[in-house]
Amino acid sequence: MSEHSASISWHKQGSFSHEGFERGHEAAISGHTIPMSGANTPAFVDPEQMLAASLASCHMQTFLALAAKKRLQVERYEDTATAKVDTNSDGKQYVSEVRLTPKAVFTGDKRPTQEEIEKMHHKAHEHCFVSNSLISSTLINPIF
Repeated sequence: MSEHSASISWHKQGSFSHEGFERGHEAAISGHTIPMSGANTPAFVDPEQMLAASLASCHMQTFLALAAKKRLQVERYEDTATAKVDTNSDGKQYVSEVRLTPKAVFTGDKRPTQEEIEKMHHKAHEHCFVSNSLISSTLINPIF
């Protein structure tokens, strides 16, 4: 078992009322400060983006571990993850779906087929602890 922590910090800026308040805050993770907010803006990261990034990162690390076990050489891996927010049957908002679009570039003599890469992504999804922690569906659309 392991534990992983992150800290958040917010302080009032301007007025605070039922009509609105400043949502900007900071997350401190492993000595890094990440500017966050309640909405996607150029200056801030929102929680839904962090969730998508966490899933994409976990999936990538699991995929790379699988590739290494197969003695494959991965030169580069990129992904754009998108979290979709919907309203559930109770009228509450939640992340209903996260879409991953990973692209792995292989080098060396041993290169996997498209079918083998798809199987590796499927297995990576099954073994990624973040995906196993979510109720959201995950769509994985590898780019070849």
